[in-house]
Amino acid sequence: MKTISETSIIDASPETVFRYVDDIRNTGWHMTESSMPLMGSKLQLEVLSEKPFGEGVMYRWHGKVIGFTLDLTEVVTKWIADKEKVWGTVGDPRLIIMSNYEMRLLLEPVGGQTKLTFGITYDLPKSAFWKVIGWLLAGWYSRWCLKNMSKDTKNALEGVSAQMHLAGPQGKGIGRG
Repeated sequence: MKTISETSIIDASPETVFRYVDDIRNTGWHMTESSMPLMGSKLQLEVLSEKPFGEGVMYRWHGKVIGFTLDLTEVVTKWIADKEKVWGTVGDPRLIIMSNYEMRLLLEPVGGQTKLTFGITYDLPKSAFWKVIGWLLAGWYSRWCLKNMSKDTKNALEGVSAQMHLAGPQGKGIGRG
């Protein structure tokens, strides 16, 4: 298992930050856009649960990356409003450079700001070939994801359009109302 984290200070209250980052469409939207780390591909996101927030919520990511099918389900296993959220893969995910993972976000008030930490703990694939590929790429890919999650949150909540942050990143209208 390998753990990587990314921390930033957001000029907003923990309640405001949590409301934004609790929405998987905001923290994971970089996966739904074509990018170099996804080799020009993008993934589809489905919220499988009736309720979109809280413990027990399930998400599904699926798509193709360089011809390989990716298909995984995540479930929220810990949810403390305005403070912490933990979610991770369940079942037998179809991934390339890692097998299972667990994501975490933690918020701490710092004066009038919020310290936001995103983290991931992951396992490498089981087969020898893919384990080597994972060893080479999983850390790099994980850092890319965490940096995007952190940067996108900071930009959405502190940027010029911070008053419209509930509309989601890039004006996609994917926030909580």
